[in-house]
Amino acid sequence: MSALKVGILNVAYSPNLGDGLIAECIRHGLASSPSRIEPHFIDLAGRESFSQGLRSKKRLNVLRSMLPGFALGAASRLYLELLVRFRLRPFYRRKMAGLDAIVLGGGNLLADHDLNFPKKIHGALMEAARRRLPVYLYGVGVSDDWSPTGRRLFLEALGACDLRFIAVRDARSAALLAQALGPAKRDIVTVLDPGVFAALALPPVAQEPPPPAGVARIGVGVMSPSELQYHGLSSLGDHALVRFYTDLLTHLGAQGAQVRVFTNGSPDDRAFAQRLGRAFREGGRPCPGLADVSEQIHTPADLCRVIAGCTAIVAFRLHAIIAALAYDKPFVALAWDKKVGAFLDEVQRPGALADVSRTSASSIAHRLLTPPAAPAPLSSQACAQRSLRSVHRLAALIALPREAHGLQEAAR
Repeated sequence: MSALKVGILNVAYSPNLGDGLIAECIRHGLASSPSRIEPHFIDLAGRESFSQGLRSKKRLNVLRSMLPGFALGAASRLYLELLVRFRLRPFYRRKMAGLDAIVLGGGNLLADHDLNFPKKIHGALMEAARRRLPVYLYGVGVSDDWSPTGRRLFLEALGACDLRFIAVRDARSAALLAQALGPAKRDIVTVLDPGVFAALALPPVAQEPPPPAGVARIGVGVMSPSELQYHGLSSLGDHALVRFYTDLLTHLGAQGAQVRVFTNGSPDDRAFAQRLGRAFREGGRPCPGLADVSEQIHTPADLCRVIAGCTAIVAFRLHAIIAALAYDKPFVALAWDKKVGAFLDEVQRPGALADVSRTSASSIAHRLLTPPAAPAPLSSQACAQRSLRSVHRLAALIALPREAHGLQEAAR
């Protein structure tokens, strides 16, 4: 029997490499299962490479900077409407040709920032419906920011396609999706984010020699104030964020740590990392072991190499934290989006969360440099194996004959 060709529909080539990390993990999980699955990426934004995603993001940022605030929303909606209709729908159609199934999976996809995901997911699932392809929703995050139009688009798309299975990545997402589906309620399964088995999908290759004995190498994941504010964290202003990072770097340097400043790939984050480095140098603060490695990170494998080579990690970005867990590195997760706390609850590490507005940089530095007093209740290896088994079960479900799905539905 020939392998089943399955499209993995997400943002695999996003400039935020955390999304690519998820995609690589889902691809590894499906391809390594006993079921014969041949996975293929379908990027929701129509990208075919990471470099293409980076260029597109930079162009979009330039356009946004040229428009006055009152015109930004209307221009973005018009651009998105034309993009989906004339470029993305044909792209999805072409990518779905010859496929046997679609997995819409990984990342905070059921979220509504300026209708971005509602429009794209609606277009993609309508193409899947036209081709009568079975759809499996897997490992997604769900946000509570749906606009009335976004809600209509999501529900219409999910209702139109042949939706066989729904799995979300945390209990909060499950509750939000169940509430959104309302009378059309379906069985919703909760699974761990696929990124927790990154060490299996992307075994690390050393990027630099390990630090000397007794010296900690701390990875500091940088996220720009513009990205934080776009995603809803208005309480942490530009100057406050610069001050937090410079204080953190100072405290880590004073303790003799090597510091590796990195980003998950966003152009805004990279630019902010460079600005932060200039501010730190101009302030004359000592940190001889400081290096900005953000420009060396171009793929999910690059991101994983940096994180795996550190002693401990501190970051806002969720998949920097998830990668730290996957490579069994202690971490401090900085609060900014409810999805971070939801993930920490799923892996039984709620105490790893720190609110920058209430927690000093010195106390975070102390936590990073102090070995954990006891092992976590749920080990990194247990998380990885549990998540990988879930993807293998998804593969087995996809491989079931169509009539077997009908029997399963009837038995519920």
